[in-house]
Amino acid sequence: MVILRRRFEAIISEMINALFKSGRSGVLNTAMDFSCSLTDANFQSISLAQGLPVHVGAIDLIPRAIVAKFGEDIRPGDCFVNNSGYLGNTHCADFTVCAPVFVEGKIAFYVIARAHLGDIGFPTPTTYGPRSRDVYEEGLILPCVRIQKDYRDVPEVIDICRANIRVPDQFYGDYLAVLAAVRTGESRLRAVCEKYGAGIVRQFVDEFQNYAERMARRAIAALPKGRVSKEMLYDSETDLYPAGIPIRATVEVDPEAELVTVDLRDNVDNLPLGINMTESTTTAAVMTAVLNVLGADVPRCTGSFRRVQLLMREGAAIGKPRFPAATSSATTNLCHALIPHLQSMFADLRGDLGTAYGTIGMPGSCAVVSGTDTRHGRPFVNQLIMGYWGGPAMHGHDGWLTYGSGASQGILWQSSVEVVEQQQPIIVERLEVRMDSGGAGEWEGAPGADCVIRPREGDVRFMVNSASRENPPSGVGGGLPGAAMLIARQDRDGRREDLPISVDTVIRPGEKLLSSGCGGGGFGNPLRRTPEKVLAALKTGRISVERAASVYGVIVDTSGPEPVVSEAATLARRESMRQGALQ
Repeated sequence: MVILRRRFEAIISEMINALFKSGRSGVLNTAMDFSCSLTDANFQSISLAQGLPVHVGAIDLIPRAIVAKFGEDIRPGDCFVNNSGYLGNTHCADFTVCAPVFVEGKIAFYVIARAHLGDIGFPTPTTYGPRSRDVYEEGLILPCVRIQKDYRDVPEVIDICRANIRVPDQFYGDYLAVLAAVRTGESRLRAVCEKYGAGIVRQFVDEFQNYAERMARRAIAALPKGRVSKEMLYDSETDLYPAGIPIRATVEVDPEAELVTVDLRDNVDNLPLGINMTESTTTAAVMTAVLNVLGADVPRCTGSFRRVQLLMREGAAIGKPRFPAATSSATTNLCHALIPHLQSMFADLRGDLGTAYGTIGMPGSCAVVSGTDTRHGRPFVNQLIMGYWGGPAMHGHDGWLTYGSGASQGILWQSSVEVVEQQQPIIVERLEVRMDSGGAGEWEGAPGADCVIRPREGDVRFMVNSASRENPPSGVGGGLPGAAMLIARQDRDGRREDLPISVDTVIRPGEKLLSSGCGGGGFGNPLRRTPEKVLAALKTGRISVERAASVYGVIVDTSGPEPVVSEAATLARRESMRQGALQ
């Protein structure tokens, strides 16, 4: 069991390495915005721990769509591409390639690689369309089609992609990288079956699912019995919900039945926006949130998912979309909000469970940038992944600085500033931790980042779907929210213009894009945080002297060579704040 589990994980690692080393766009070869996985012939996933949670939490929907569409017409050497949110994919920018693996004349596995492309043929140069009113205002859709036959490209499909994508050579290079990952997985799986025997490998896969389910049962049995219903608000860009878009969920834990039920059916209908979630992202968000609570020892695979019952409805913004609802931002926006929302509900069941809320939406430093590179006269389009995204605090732990969001959870790498400046004609003038942005608590939410970007010579278009303006990430258990996200444009004279939630702006030479990422929410009462931790955060620049006193009740003496905590003044200040709170 251990040997084969590690062999499968090694295969996925090899797939990841093949894609990472050969991807052409920066979003793949520096930020690693892709995931690789596999299932057996019965659509059972083996290991999902090495991919982005939103990418792999419902990866089985891809081979299911292939079999539903092609039936018996699947042969060795075939490869299929699918980026349709209506056929099991996450959103249209995630170019998902899947190939069957034949062993002894039968399909034994499906290998899958899912990569976020820099461009997918939107009317505007972006890979998200948060203001899209329907699917026809989004990018090129490849509804589960054969892209290779007999290990050779189907030229018509490649031609359609190249004709609709602004950077066709970059696309084709990225496609070859995704294909390399899939074919690497196919080769390695055959070698494992040859070495150990196909029967033994099939037996392992089934037994691994049973093991994962037993581990999930054990973890759920240790949880408190209870039912929590909760609503949060997401920043709105539609007149339908001027006060904010409600996100509603009910979580029920039944330790006796060893089952967690998540009911999302009470959510609003599909919105005239591109932020509607897909079946894939809704499922992945729920599985991610629940498995985070169950713990790291429970394998992330089909077996453990059996202990989570998901109730959702078609035609809901959080659920299954009803055609032609737009879904191009299904992996961000509402998805970013849903995962911590569910995790926070476990904190209501018991004080040492769950998390606060983490970053919701994309900071300006994670924009899609496009234009013409005057250095060589060619167009460029790429997704930036820069700026520290505030992770949520949890019981016993401060937030994770490079957490990203609930959809990525540290798997996305921060893009290299030097590589970004080489690949695009932009200069990153500033990238640093944003002071006082993490939500205060006994355990503090991670801060966001301040980032300043300017063009080198020509105009650069920035497009980003942000959030967390009116409703920044909340704290739980007495913890405070993180700072709101801010994005602005600074003109040549230094004047600042705040930009809306969905940013689409051209920054000209001499102008700058200003990005201030939100922080994660805090966990627990800030007055219970140890003065030593408050002082440490102050010394590293995460918080100011004023915040230490006003929020944490810690008085710091800065008159000497090193700041020190004034113990008597701190005791008095905290007692005064407690008395004020009681009144």
